[in-house]
Amino acid sequence: MDNLLLQKLKHWRKTVAQRDGVELFRILPNKVLEDIARLKPICKEDLLAIKGIKEKKFEKYGFDILLITQGCAEGMMLSDKKESTEEKVYTVSAYLDILNRKLSQETAIIQGEVSSISLRNGHAYFAIKDKNDESLLNCFMWASKYEMSGVELAEGMEVIIHGLPEVYKPYGKLSLGTTVIELVGEGALKKAYDALKNKLEAEGLFLEERKKSIPQFPHKIGLITSRDGAVIGDFSANIGKFGYEIIFMDSRVEGAAAIGDLIDAVDYFSDKDIDALVIIRGGGSLESLQAFNNEMLVRRVVGLNVPVICGIGHDKDIPLLSYVADMSVSTPTAVAQVLNKSWEKALDRLEGYEKSIIKQYEAMLKDGWYKLESASSRIRDFYQEIFKRFEFCDQSIRGIVSNFTYILQHNHEKLKRTSLEIDNFYQGIFKKFNECQQTIKNNIISIAHSIRHEKYKIQKIGNLLLAGFGSALVRTKKELYGYEKEINQNNPERQLKLGYSIATLNGKVIRSASQVRLGEILTNKLGDGEIKSEVQEIFNN
Repeated sequence: MDNLLLQKLKHWRKTVAQRDGVELFRILPNKVLEDIARLKPICKEDLLAIKGIKEKKFEKYGFDILLITQGCAEGMMLSDKKESTEEKVYTVSAYLDILNRKLSQETAIIQGEVSSISLRNGHAYFAIKDKNDESLLNCFMWASKYEMSGVELAEGMEVIIHGLPEVYKPYGKLSLGTTVIELVGEGALKKAYDALKNKLEAEGLFLEERKKSIPQFPHKIGLITSRDGAVIGDFSANIGKFGYEIIFMDSRVEGAAAIGDLIDAVDYFSDKDIDALVIIRGGGSLESLQAFNNEMLVRRVVGLNVPVICGIGHDKDIPLLSYVADMSVSTPTAVAQVLNKSWEKALDRLEGYEKSIIKQYEAMLKDGWYKLESASSRIRDFYQEIFKRFEFCDQSIRGIVSNFTYILQHNHEKLKRTSLEIDNFYQGIFKKFNECQQTIKNNIISIAHSIRHEKYKIQKIGNLLLAGFGSALVRTKKELYGYEKEINQNNPERQLKLGYSIATLNGKVIRSASQVRLGEILTNKLGDGEIKSEVQEIFNN
């Protein structure tokens, strides 16, 4: 492994990460850098063969990496030349690799007219020519870059392209690997702007009801703009000191070349925990604001889950990004004011509450002091009155005690006699009570004796009653048996069993022949059932 090359690659990665405001591993992990330092790729094919380098990574960082690896390789070649005086013989492939390394350092911005265009699997193969002498340059653009450009190439269109020349080894054909396409002329830009604006408006992307509201107190803010522009200074100077957490992503904001940076920056914030995303830049012409009229960028912003605030200055036509943003103002200062607004209102309310609380507290203190003074005065008056009454009562009690003492001293003998009389009185009462108690006791004994005697008499009477009731019960049973026998003898059903029957008509017993008519149906009840019969003849006795 070439340690010197590895150190150069790590230094380059650190510079890019600081510029883009991302972690080192998001550029390239250590393992990929070590593989590059070990394999020392010198062309695109070599670099894409390393695990971890895909087409998208190559488009973004490939040329920078090849410049570093080729610089080290050229240093080794010069060293080899000093050691050997023999002329080097190359294969076609090796020579084309050397040629492409040299060409990869020739980044160019070229203006011309599109003379042909062919799209294959989304990749653009086209040619531009010089209007003056018909010079022709073949160009190639990867599908992802072509889609990102937002430009639909057509023959006769005047464009400015950015790219690197490269010889395609299988055909030995030189073409410009294009990374950026810009339309030339205010008219062409305006036509493309109007067409895309109508398309997006027809989809409802400009409707207010689609837009997200800005949180009342935004705290975590994502910021996309150029590190080198003046707008970041304006924004920083006007953003309030409300404890914002601002995550900054540096991005180019000028011309079509800024499209890739802006899309990468928006993608970076797609999964970040932020309250709002701010995109700002200073004023500019339609040409300088091309990146903010790019369809891919506009749709990426529409797809974000967080509200977006745009502060993009403009001369005449409002950038399409401002139309779809959830809130749009014309300057970075205005964006800062939008973010500060709710916090400033809250601060004003807090100051108002503070003044109100102090005012109410002062009023309460004043009222409390008045009530305390009033209560103190009433308490003093109350206790003074109590003390006066206490002194009066004390004097009265002293007089009463003095009089009572005098009475006791002069009535001692009288009280003694009275006490003896009371004692004799209660002795008489106790004696009478004992006599009454004995009398009651004797009466209770007498009553108990009487109760036992009466109980014996009741028991004897009960035995006599039971004996009489038993005799009556026997007599009654005999009488009932006689009645039962007589009833059975006179029971009509018994007569039926002896061969007799009972004739009825409509439930009534027939006692006379005159009760029936010819043709009537009679019911004849027998001992074991009934017979229905029709009257055919009537005989009277």
